[in-house]
Amino acid sequence: MNVAKLELVGENDLPEYPVPSSVRLDTHDFIAWEFKRYMNSDMRWNASHDVKGIWFELIQYAHEQTPVGTLPVNIDRLSRVIQPQVDPVTFKSLVERPFGVLHGWRKCLCDDGQVRLMHDTVTRIVIEALSRKEINAARTDASSTEKRINRLAETLAGLAPSIAIEPAQVRFVDAHIRESMERAGNKRRTQEQLHAAIMACVDKVRAGYFRKPQNE
Repeated sequence: MNVAKLELVGENDLPEYPVPSSVRLDTHDFIAWEFKRYMNSDMRWNASHDVKGIWFELIQYAHEQTPVGTLPVNIDRLSRVIQPQVDPVTFKSLVERPFGVLHGWRKCLCDDGQVRLMHDTVTRIVIEALSRKEINAARTDASSTEKRINRLAETLAGLAPSIAIEPAQVRFVDAHIRESMERAGNKRRTQEQLHAAIMACVDKVRAGYFRKPQNE
């Protein structure tokens, strides 16, 4: 995209950027790269080496922006983020080339009202990175929950052995404790909360809540 095209696009015609401005990738020390797509792209085959270097640096810079994966539209500002810096006149001339330093970038409207630049490949990479982040967080949460359940079962083994050997009852006790802690606002369970959860489980057992079907 050249400077003239950047200036002509009206805000009413802009696509909405799909990643919220509140989302960050600060914990990521690397980004995935679609190298096969790049190796066969017009950009690789037609752009000069100096353009490709700046183009790729801008992609790295976009991952630290808000929203993540976007660039500011101001050409002078973009020229200053390149290291070593490129003077604005030279940078603008590099933008104007048929395969320039902003090749593939286009204006978009962000959720915070900003008009910025997005690149379809960069956006896709960001969304995939966020998906992996969510998956890893879910795995961590699942691992933490399992460890907490195991510790609780060990505690129950000395207090209520019949409950400790039944996974469903252990999880009931854990859920009861979690709900009690959330209501009370404490981060660590108290003995009273543990005792109340055990008694609630005993009541459920007596009421047949955990009774297994006869055909099992």
